[in-house]
Amino acid sequence: MEQNKPALTTKTSEGLLKLTEQGRTEVAPWVSDIDSYVYAFTPEADAVAVAAAMARLSRNPNDLRTILAEEFLDKDDKTEGLLRRVVTQFGDDSVMQLYPMQIVFEGISNIATKDVEWGRLAAYLEQSTRYLRFDRKDEEGHYAYYTPEEFDPETHEIYEEYMDKIFDIYSDLYVKLRTHIEETSIVPEQQRDAAWKNACHAQACDGVRALLPASTKATVGFEGSAQAAYNLILHMNASELPEMNKIGFKTLQAVRSIAPVFFERVDNPERGELIVGHTVAARNDTRELAAQLLENAEIAPKPGLSVELLGVDGSEDELAAKILADASTYPLSELLPFVQGLDVEKKRQIIQAYVGDRYNRRAKPGRAFELPHYLFEIQCDYGAFRDIQRHRLVDGLDWQLLHTELGHVQSPAIANAGLEEGYERAFELSKELYGKLQERGYEAQAQYATLFGHIMRASMKVNARSLVHTIELRTTPQGHPSYRKVYKDMYDQIAAVHPAIAEAMVFVNQGEDEELARLGAERYNQAKQELAGN
Repeated sequence: MEQNKPALTTKTSEGLLKLTEQGRTEVAPWVSDIDSYVYAFTPEADAVAVAAAMARLSRNPNDLRTILAEEFLDKDDKTEGLLRRVVTQFGDDSVMQLYPMQIVFEGISNIATKDVEWGRLAAYLEQSTRYLRFDRKDEEGHYAYYTPEEFDPETHEIYEEYMDKIFDIYSDLYVKLRTHIEETSIVPEQQRDAAWKNACHAQACDGVRALLPASTKATVGFEGSAQAAYNLILHMNASELPEMNKIGFKTLQAVRSIAPVFFERVDNPERGELIVGHTVAARNDTRELAAQLLENAEIAPKPGLSVELLGVDGSEDELAAKILADASTYPLSELLPFVQGLDVEKKRQIIQAYVGDRYNRRAKPGRAFELPHYLFEIQCDYGAFRDIQRHRLVDGLDWQLLHTELGHVQSPAIANAGLEEGYERAFELSKELYGKLQERGYEAQAQYATLFGHIMRASMKVNARSLVHTIELRTTPQGHPSYRKVYKDMYDQIAAVHPAIAEAMVFVNQGEDEELARLGAERYNQAKQELAGN
């Protein structure tokens, strides 16, 4: 700091720091309130300095605003050099958790979008195949699909020939289906406004999205801590698909240009590369062992749609005992046998009281509902899984490689419009391309050839509190029928084992007219926009 510049802090009689008038003036733009004991940092604040200053809190008794003024303001090395020292002193993980990052992935395959969204500790937003058409070609006349760069020339040509045919069918059926929806709509002519047109468009997108290949390009936005970005890069680097490896490399380039100190160890042989190598080796060894053990196993393939509750951890007795323990001074260990001695109605009353009167689905039960867990195996179409996978509060969520052997879903909208022939032809083309890629040694890349309507398999364990939210959200009338059915089946199976918990899910929707539900959602959105405009 320059000798003639006024000091930003001074010491109190107790030996703590306090801001001088000059310090208050310089810190004030960085915080929402210079005096309140609760304050937020403004966009003007240096995020690197804030993260480093917050890391100092564990060993510094001073007000954070004074720490900023004393150690971080007006320092020539307040960014990279200072942050490196803090990282060394306090550990990179703790500081990385405090530094926010926003990253955009433009035009990556839909397989890649799921890998980008694999982490739990971040927020994501992606382009929706339910509201956007994906048949518009770019300036070079190409549809919006990803072609693996590692293909040999002949495979490249075969791949794009098949993809173009599938997208041709998608485009043709969208136009025909939308025309059919408009011509058969039960909405009176005088009510066919902009909301109605949007509803028809969305219905048509829903009807044909099963024909979109997994190679379809989309854009994803990521917001999370530097630590979440670090873990994302390692995850992408460990992928068996070169597209993901390239995205990991590009992500590292991007974040290093913003906060290089946090990402120095990503490609360090003793840190990031060690983690990536371990992940790859463990995956390969597990697959090899699985192939050996299951080579002669007589296990039925079980194609088709299904939702199966494989296991339940926790009981309604444990939930009721937890509720009583949190509301009293008695130990949980003593309350569990007490609850087990109560009749069913008393237990139900305890759970009902805890849930309370829920006037809308945003009023959720408390954290006691996180005790019961349910292990599900799901076979659903890939389009539905894309929405299911976005819910972060799950355990063990993983999915098998995409393939064509479990069959594909039918579309009532397509059948009603008499468009089954084109629809089925797209799946025939997809299966042919999948087989050709497998034969040519591109087993992982064959996933790009599968369609959103192909059935895939995943498993996950979810707690009751998370399911109250997701089941009610994903069964709303405007939701896609595919994932609505998955969550309705989940609800029915939970109700069979834990009726009192299922009873808390008061906003589960059991069925609505698709057209009117869509129109209602569009009218609601239109009304909100008009209100915001006023």
